[in-house]
Amino acid sequence: MPRLSDGLAITAACIFIFLAAYRIELPGLYMNELDFVNAAQGAPDNTMIYMRLGPVPLLVFPYIGALKAWIYTPIFRLFGVSALTIRLPVILIAAVTLLIFYQLMRAKLGAIWAAVAVWIMAVDPANLFPSRLDWGPTVLMHFFQAAILALWFSYRDKPELWKPALIFVCFGLGFFDKFNFIWLVSAFAIGICLCYPDSLKNLWVSLPRFARWIAVILVLIAVGATLYLVLPLLLHFHHPTIRARTTGLQVKWDALVNTLSGFWVARRIFGDAAGVIRFTSTCLIAVDGFLALACLFFPMLDAEARENRKNGFFCLLIGLLIFLQIIITPQAGGPHHYSMIFPLPLLGFAFLARSLYTQLAWKNLRRLAALLLGVAAVFVFAVNVHNTTVYLSHFRTNSHYNPRWSPEIYSLSDYISEHGFEAKSVICVDWGLHNQLHALAPKKLRRRMHDYWPAFKELENRNREKQTATLHYFFPVGKSFVVTFAASKETFPETRRNFLASVASDPALKSRLVKEFWFGGEKIYELYEVVRWPHAT
Repeated sequence: MPRLSDGLAITAACIFIFLAAYRIELPGLYMNELDFVNAAQGAPDNTMIYMRLGPVPLLVFPYIGALKAWIYTPIFRLFGVSALTIRLPVILIAAVTLLIFYQLMRAKLGAIWAAVAVWIMAVDPANLFPSRLDWGPTVLMHFFQAAILALWFSYRDKPELWKPALIFVCFGLGFFDKFNFIWLVSAFAIGICLCYPDSLKNLWVSLPRFARWIAVILVLIAVGATLYLVLPLLLHFHHPTIRARTTGLQVKWDALVNTLSGFWVARRIFGDAAGVIRFTSTCLIAVDGFLALACLFFPMLDAEARENRKNGFFCLLIGLLIFLQIIITPQAGGPHHYSMIFPLPLLGFAFLARSLYTQLAWKNLRRLAALLLGVAAVFVFAVNVHNTTVYLSHFRTNSHYNPRWSPEIYSLSDYISEHGFEAKSVICVDWGLHNQLHALAPKKLRRRMHDYWPAFKELENRNREKQTATLHYFFPVGKSFVVTFAASKETFPETRRNFLASVASDPALKSRLVKEFWFGGEKIYELYEVVRWPHAT
């Protein structure tokens, strides 16, 4: 049975890779999906570089580290930048994460339970498509999450000091990858204090006195560094594309269940999530609640049942604490934030159901329980397969994508790469274009590419003198290319409007529409040529 379950788990990981990599170029590359690419290419310019340590990129954003960029550096050096080299590595990392979760469950629940759970996770759209696109990012977050949980449960079975040490390392790497990993760190710390005080006490006692002081110092340094880095972001940082989420609890709850069902990601990409079944994530959380109540009132005479009950409460507590932290964080609220709660509801269900199943003494009752659990597992698996099929069918038949995800970005990139050297600069005047064009362009062309959307967004609020100075800086003598979304497709409508109005009102500039880019019968992008003649300066 263990060999069979191992084979099933590996097969599930392979199925996951196949589904996640199906028509891997679709949807088109997304702006945030490529935040790390310039840093991974050695950061020749300051595109998406917030902080360096000498020549080495350290932060690509105020709250995103360069860990992913460091991982991708040899990949891009060997194979170049493309949709395949951007997406396939994170899909493979996500498949490894699946196997880590499988090993965790196999050690605690048994081979059959682990195999069933990992197959459910392998076809879950809430796991497949965020992993495929990894905007947020989420893949390394889930990898470190799985490693931390696996190490902790392994430590519970066989206490060894290297396991807590490695957990601490995973905390640091996860936080460096993205600062909101602190949600998981704090939830995990509170969870083990409440659920496993005996393990904490034994860990403390087992440490030599010198090691205890070292551990305390390291924890204090980590807490201080975290507060130093995170508090300014919470108090002062508000990205222009993010509005403070001050909505009610019901909206937050809907966002959670829509993320866990895959509905939200489908709506983001295609603008239409018709056919995606949403209620299973709500049902799973509700069933978790009933199982938790049953475990509280059911006498647990078996040691294994008590341990699984404790593990189930631990997983649900971590998920609840992460959700509460998302609620109180003004900048949080996207599906890539709620994705951190995956797959804690499923893990909680598996542990609690196994605990109750172990305690059932009568054969007939066990058979009934096995039947009910089997039906539930088949139902969830079938819904996941249905929702994943809905996603994949879009890649075959759908010609409509959110403009920020349009596959036409490849045609635009090819044109810019071919003709970009004819111009002194290639300027993006709206959010959602620059990272893709910059990443896919030839190395020598990247230095001519500029992302000026914040300036164009505010251009109409400046006086005439400042507008003229801004345009003179953006458009020096010679030819420049300007890329924007088509009308009604803009991220910020004022950027395109301000560009066209300012250029038309400046007699020193001549502009013309060079090319339009269409996909599925819709105009997505426009490319303009802007010329400043020498005598007009």
